[in-house]
Amino acid sequence: MSNEQSLTNIYNTMVSNNEIQRNRSQQTLVSELEKLTRKLEQKKALNVSVAGRVFSKFRFTKALEKNQGVYIHGGVGIGKSMLMDLFFKYLNLKEKKRIHFHEFMKGIHQLIKDAREKNERDPIKSVASDYIKNIHVLCLDEMQITDVADAMIVGRVFKEFFKKKLILVTTSNRHPRDLYKNGLNRKLFLPFIDIMVSNLNIEKLSAPLDYRKIKISGKKKYFLSTSPEDTFQFNELISDFNLRKGSGIKIQMNSREFVMGRFQSGVGLLTFNEICSIPMSSSDYLEIISHLRLLFLDDIPDLSNGGDDSAKRFINLIDSIYDQKVELLCRADVVPEKLYTFGKNKFEFERTVSRLFEMQSTNWPVKGKSS
Repeated sequence: MSNEQSLTNIYNTMVSNNEIQRNRSQQTLVSELEKLTRKLEQKKALNVSVAGRVFSKFRFTKALEKNQGVYIHGGVGIGKSMLMDLFFKYLNLKEKKRIHFHEFMKGIHQLIKDAREKNERDPIKSVASDYIKNIHVLCLDEMQITDVADAMIVGRVFKEFFKKKLILVTTSNRHPRDLYKNGLNRKLFLPFIDIMVSNLNIEKLSAPLDYRKIKISGKKKYFLSTSPEDTFQFNELISDFNLRKGSGIKIQMNSREFVMGRFQSGVGLLTFNEICSIPMSSSDYLEIISHLRLLFLDDIPDLSNGGDDSAKRFINLIDSIYDQKVELLCRADVVPEKLYTFGKNKFEFERTVSRLFEMQSTNWPVKGKSS
């Protein structure tokens, strides 16, 4: 990484361009991530030669083994994912992977299941070892442990990761010692906490407000595609979040994958057809919405003419958004009460209309989504 491309310079440029607001705890984290970046890239440079590999193994393994990454924690919307993504984007290393923690755990469980069916002697250890065979740096977004099945295996998985000298950067809303708090058989989970605390630098981000809420504060949330002014305002809000340049996300749903190409730091942009014109179950919508804090939903049509199936999916989508307390900004052809005036789901759709109006309130959601 050149000086011009240093994380500090990139961060300062974002501040100058009013993309973000300067924050002292963010600056501290940026410095920490920049140090890690330089260590990793220096190690890569030394590995080019045989002599360098010997020196590198001695010097940098020692330097990194006490600091095998960074654990970033703090409240919702304060830039954790954004800064981790900056680190990932500008790290000049091919052997890196960035994935949402929930998606990561679903994949690990499936691999362990497959290994057990093959009668692997130690399926958890072999899966953990194989998973990072070609990965030197793993970035995990939004680490949270709510499932007892996850709690029982993460300790062994990450113990193997650190044994193999993996560098980990992860984000979470909670300090490691608060993960899986009051969970079933939590005492069996405690070794995982010790592993994280002893191997990672624990960095806390703090900010008075959710940056995503600042950007949409006082703005309308329901726009009409028939209004040029509404369309301009809607697109301006999308531009504020740089979604068209977002990293995107692949979400695993049982045996299939849903790709949200315009996604960044918990904010996503989808069209109605992308999410409501294909077969989706309620659990599919819950899975997709679990990755979001703010959703822009565009091109919602009038569903009254032959849109029964799409209307039913839209009902399930809005229920998931409402239950998960995700902010929704949408653009539609007609006002909420005219979206679906007749059809077999009309009675159920009345609840959707009510929720669309409620979610336009400046006081909604009363409580933010926890994770």
